[in-house]
Amino acid sequence: MIFWIVGALAVISSCWYCGAVIFLYRGFVGSGGGGEPAGETFSVVVAARNEEKLIGRCLESILSQSISSDRYEVIVVDDRSDDATAAVVNEFMRCHANLRLLRVTETAPGVSPKKWAVSRGVECSRNSIVVFTDADCVVPPSWLNAIDCSFTPDIGLVQGITSYMWPKEGMNRLFFRLQSLDFLSHGIVAAAAIGSNLPINSNANNFAFRRESFMEAGGYAKGTEKVVSGDDDLLLQSIWRQGRRKIVFMMDRGGAVLTMPTLTVAALFGQRARWGSKTIHYRPRQVMLLSGVFLFYCTIIVSFFAAAFDGRLGTLAVVMLFVKYGAECLLMVPGLRRFGHYDLAALLPLASLLQLPLVICAVICGVFGRFTWKGQKFSRTIKRAGIHSSGKGR
Repeated sequence: MIFWIVGALAVISSCWYCGAVIFLYRGFVGSGGGGEPAGETFSVVVAARNEEKLIGRCLESILSQSISSDRYEVIVVDDRSDDATAAVVNEFMRCHANLRLLRVTETAPGVSPKKWAVSRGVECSRNSIVVFTDADCVVPPSWLNAIDCSFTPDIGLVQGITSYMWPKEGMNRLFFRLQSLDFLSHGIVAAAAIGSNLPINSNANNFAFRRESFMEAGGYAKGTEKVVSGDDDLLLQSIWRQGRRKIVFMMDRGGAVLTMPTLTVAALFGQRARWGSKTIHYRPRQVMLLSGVFLFYCTIIVSFFAAAFDGRLGTLAVVMLFVKYGAECLLMVPGLRRFGHYDLAALLPLASLLQLPLVICAVICGVFGRFTWKGQKFSRTIKRAGIHSSGKGR
């Protein structure tokens, strides 16, 4: 009996998974490149909390853009830092008239700290296009020009690719490469989903949108402002839902951003749990697509354990693993090649296997448990109490 129940789940979820990957693959290969520069003006918003060690390098890269400095401003939102973040920014302001510092000392009750911080930055912005990146990122000189080439009057949001750079602290090379591959997979899925007109995930490291589109969507719409994570995904889906302007993925490598990986397995799991915590707040169609994929992953694990009662289920689990790997290669290989990271393709078999427990545990812990972010403990939503600079509730 158990064989037929698990077997039925395996067939249904495998078909769903393959269908989802084919759907995404068609969206990815149909994604085009950029056009001519649109001549837009930009407000780059960087939310920073206790980033004195990294904010300088980030600002150096942003303030070295190939476009004229009078076409963009940089707003650093100091989100309740208790280190020298503000002092570092003030030093840069001495030499750069297009750089501003906005201090946030507490958040509004019931609002995610990150959403509150970036919302204050958007409110203070003066230009038509708002661009998000993070304090631990480094952007290329061609970054804003590449974003400019991606915008046309009918486009409301542009998402770009982000990859990991080797940390100064050093780390195990295999761990770095596996983590890089996993991180890139999220960007490839984002590009494919946007190309399929069903945007799922996003990344605030490399994220640009029309200020007008942000206002039309109601900013962080009621019901999402309390979600700790999702300052990117949930905004992306809100703007998409408006249907007033298109959303595109920037394929130009000249717009690729670099960011820092997590240094430990525990930190990696905490990050993925935070990412998993927001998926329950996605739009119904996105939730349905991802739920089918999650069921497929869970069925593989269940089949392995159920093999203790019926050996045929062990064979079934192995078959499903090959289905998973084959489908992933269909999307990941062209994705890695297009974004210049094809050297990571050799790790796909191992990464495909390790992804199973990582995704399942991260989603469960993110939705039902707690995680640490910027030195603070969170569940997936914020309670009513505001957060002061100390990080404690009122």
